[in-house]
Amino acid sequence: MNNKGLIAIIDSNAPHREKVHKALVNYYDIQELGNSTGALQAIQESMPELILVSGGLKPMHAVDFIRCVRADERLKALPIVYIAESETDTNTQRAKEAGADATITRPYPFSVLLRGVSAQINAGVERAWEALPSVQRDALKNGIVVFNNIADALMSGEPTSFTSVKDNCRPLVQAIENNDFKSILDGVRHHDDYTYAHSMRVATMLSLLGHAAGFKNDEQLLLASGGLLHDVGKMKISHTILNKPGRLTDEEFEIMKSHVPETVEYLKMAGDIPKAVFIIAEQHHEKLDGTGYPHGLKGKELNELARMAAVVDVFSALTDRRVYKPPMEAEKALEIMSEEMTQHLDQNYVKMFEGILGDADLLE
Repeated sequence: MNNKGLIAIIDSNAPHREKVHKALVNYYDIQELGNSTGALQAIQESMPELILVSGGLKPMHAVDFIRCVRADERLKALPIVYIAESETDTNTQRAKEAGADATITRPYPFSVLLRGVSAQINAGVERAWEALPSVQRDALKNGIVVFNNIADALMSGEPTSFTSVKDNCRPLVQAIENNDFKSILDGVRHHDDYTYAHSMRVATMLSLLGHAAGFKNDEQLLLASGGLLHDVGKMKISHTILNKPGRLTDEEFEIMKSHVPETVEYLKMAGDIPKAVFIIAEQHHEKLDGTGYPHGLKGKELNELARMAAVVDVFSALTDRRVYKPPMEAEKALEIMSEEMTQHLDQNYVKMFEGILGDADLLE
């Protein structure tokens, strides 16, 4: 499985095409098409996750090309971003009417391009959720609601409502209790917001582990809520560090580790966050031998919830699809966790988690 989504850039302006390529290549695989001739067939064969169409496209005009894409049964659902030549580009509105999902106007900063591409990929993934049964669809959509609300709250300095978070987690817990949760894990697999996708996977698998350990409905809601909230501090970390292809520098790693205190400080603002959720957020990177962070807790100092969360978080991190690595097979991840992390992870929960994944046919 390829770890990067494919973006098609259809642009007759070679210098601009190269600029877009350089801006996106660390995060996506890139297909460059320098003119409209044969472009439809090329993207039919490659089926990218998104198409970038520049206003300077030749010989077919970009607006006409967008119409052709929308008229093609195989391509009509693909997200399209129109790159306007300037603020006075008279074709911007025509491109929207032809079927462009969004527009970006030159000149633009890299961050605007990256956010625009990511948002449209996510919109396409989220549209696919509409075909799921109501419980699984609601679990995924409610998770997005929680994350969007928190993102808005972080910008405004306002707290989040734990009651709202917990209520939004009810479909997820119901899916776990019905043993019908695989489509939730599949539904976030290609979502372009890594923090959301990882948190949704952790929430699902932590609730699953809690269910097997005998946690009841209200307790599972705490686990699911804790999983969903455990990394919200990452929203304050730059995209370039979160998705850096290479090894983080010592300075970058310190910034990455700051997501734990950032999460805790944000949760404190709410005033009604249960202790269990704080423990999951604050201790999921602690290790049994005391080499974890942020507090270097050791052995019996680690709460049972923290031990469970650490197992699920490590498994998710190893098996997540990232721009800089393909997802690791579940069996390989569990092998590493049970053989190379005996000093870090509670092996009783590792074994329990392995049994759960096997029973759920998630090890195939």
